[in-house]
Amino acid sequence: MKVLIAVARENNAREDNTDALRCADSIARALAQKNVDTEMLHIEPGDFLKKGTGIIKQIKGKNPDCVFNLFEGFSNNAQKEVEFAAILEDRGIPFTGNNSKILRKCLDKNYCKSLLSKSGLPVPAGIYIKQAEELNGQKVTLPVFIKPCFEDASVGIDKDALVFTKEDLSQAVSIKLKNYPAGLIIEEFLPGKEFNVSFTGRPPYEMLGISMLDYSQVNADKPFMSYEAKWLKQSPDFNQLIPAVIDRKEYGELEKEITDLCCQAAQVIGCESYFRIDLRQKKDKVFIIDINPNPDINTDSGFTRQAYSVGYSYEEIIYKIVCLAA
Repeated sequence: MKVLIAVARENNAREDNTDALRCADSIARALAQKNVDTEMLHIEPGDFLKKGTGIIKQIKGKNPDCVFNLFEGFSNNAQKEVEFAAILEDRGIPFTGNNSKILRKCLDKNYCKSLLSKSGLPVPAGIYIKQAEELNGQKVTLPVFIKPCFEDASVGIDKDALVFTKEDLSQAVSIKLKNYPAGLIIEEFLPGKEFNVSFTGRPPYEMLGISMLDYSQVNADKPFMSYEAKWLKQSPDFNQLIPAVIDRKEYGELEKEITDLCCQAAQVIGCESYFRIDLRQKKDKVFIIDINPNPDINTDSGFTRQAYSVGYSYEEIIYKIVCLAA
């Protein structure tokens, strides 16, 4: 079997994009242990010109059985993630991860939330705006959490993501819209514990595990996972709080509620291959806050720690993802 590992290559990439290069190396080493022939497929912005002919030419010349898709767009254009998957689909090339329709749904956080809400699943109350003036007349219950509508990997989640006053909200929205003109999600802040749940396959999904973040253990002014805390090693917040895989037996009814909600949400969106769902508590109720198709699967990622907890080695879980595609 021959597998191409597709990953973005760009000048001055963000930390989450450069981490994907590290992940590509980890996957190549893991698949080599399974006697799988691998080669890197570096995707650059110019490859998308003329309907992606540069991408098609590269792939055609290598004749792979499968593409391991680590391409998540570029630092200034996350939408290319969807376009790349669509190019592979049009050519009938098997690839790991979720298809272009699922990627498109999840990249638009407002649309994804609306699909979940219409299906009766609990999501935080909130609004989507593209202009600061749209805040006028809106009923917003403070405190609120602000995040870009069309980004992932915690991009745009900084110290000003959580606001407690109308004045701070107005100021934060004005600044953030300059950086993320496609729009913002402003939603009720949920002050409880956060849960991350990883899955593989199609329905009935295989759940790998549930991890928990208890923000009561960190500074009260940032009870959430910021971009710096997740990616910037030089930040004092980096790895200050690492999700711990829980013993599901100890959580009883809560574990069942989380599992049921995640499986329902995954089927509403149509998730497949591998994905992660994030939830957060408010008092005794659990809400879905994000669906992550193709999450980080490096050796030290939350997804992989959950795979380890149910007996997979890194080589086994990576090989499983390839087999699901190929």
